[in-house]
Amino acid sequence: MKSAGKYGKKTEHGAALLEFVLCFPILFVLFLFAVQFAYIMITWQVVHYSAYMGARSAMTVNNLQRKNRAEAVAKRILAVVSASPADSADAKDRAADKYILLDGWGRLPNTKYLDQQVEVDIPLTDLDPRGVKCTVKFKMFLLVPVAGRIISFFAKKDKTKEEQEWEKKLEEDSYARNPALLARYANELEVNGAGGKEKLRYPYITLTSSSVIPIPYATKFYPLSK
Repeated sequence: MKSAGKYGKKTEHGAALLEFVLCFPILFVLFLFAVQFAYIMITWQVVHYSAYMGARSAMTVNNLQRKNRAEAVAKRILAVVSASPADSADAKDRAADKYILLDGWGRLPNTKYLDQQVEVDIPLTDLDPRGVKCTVKFKMFLLVPVAGRIISFFAKKDKTKEEQEWEKKLEEDSYARNPALLARYANELEVNGAGGKEKLRYPYITLTSSSVIPIPYATKFYPLSK
């Protein structure tokens, strides 16, 4: 689009403005996706490390104590990436101090729903011949606007018929639909608000990692009680 300038010369300021208006929303959404995927990759590395440390710590106790030991270690590690929303400055609104209290630093913020986010699975018996196997499932909150809800929607496993139709439309269409329409279909975790009176829903995905640690012969057979 060209327009006459002050001295009759044609300029393209209008075309540049129109191109910016059309391209900026798309670029901004792509930027949000990049930020959210970066958080996911960082968190997945922490989840994998928590599974490794959970298996390693479980190796040192008897079969009945393994799950509790691994769960305590995994929550201690994952508290750093919990990012629980609606947290308050009051310590009682957070997870237990044994998970979030750091010596010389204080309590980690935003850890209110840590117990709901972390699930640890470790067998009571040595079913895996390689050693102790620890599996950690972590419900990661996707708090980046737009991108978080879209990723949560596609990560949702048990979709209704209506949600499956929406997914089919999104895969077939070559143009972008309004992401706000996916808000009610996202995979969400319902939690209590800061005041405890209202219910809040946040999109999330479940990150899963397993780790197996060989058991040394000297610690292979622990007594059932210590």
